Amino acid sequence: MKPERRRHHRVKPKNVQADVLSAVPSEVEISLTGEILDISRTGIRIKLRKPLGKKVNDNLKITMTLPESGVPFTVHGTLKHLHSDTEYGVHYTHHIDGSVDDMLFECVKLNDSTLLIKSR
Repeated sequence: MKPERRRHHRVKPKNVQADVLSAVPSEVEISLTGEILDISRTGIRIKLRKPLGKKVNDNLKITMTLPESGVPFTVHGTLKHLHSDTEYGVHYTHHIDGSVDDMLFECVKLNDSTLLIKSR
């Protein structure tokens, strides 16, 4: 097994759905629905129901609802990895509506022996 080289831990949420749009203004907006496979402080890996038809370095907008609070969360990102025709790795760009920390916090599955205290 290869040693982990990522600087940011990836969280694997369960059943978090998202909508993906092309972030190119000149294109016709196509919205596709998919499931978040994992998320970190720097990006998201998503599996869509249909192929997106995009290539590496294309810009996307991903909108989801936080699993616990129901708060909408939107990120703009750049397509960096094509894992398959329906699975993509997206790195965040400068524009994020919401808190990545809140998203990660809500996606962490806590077990019975874990006590997590969130302060503001």
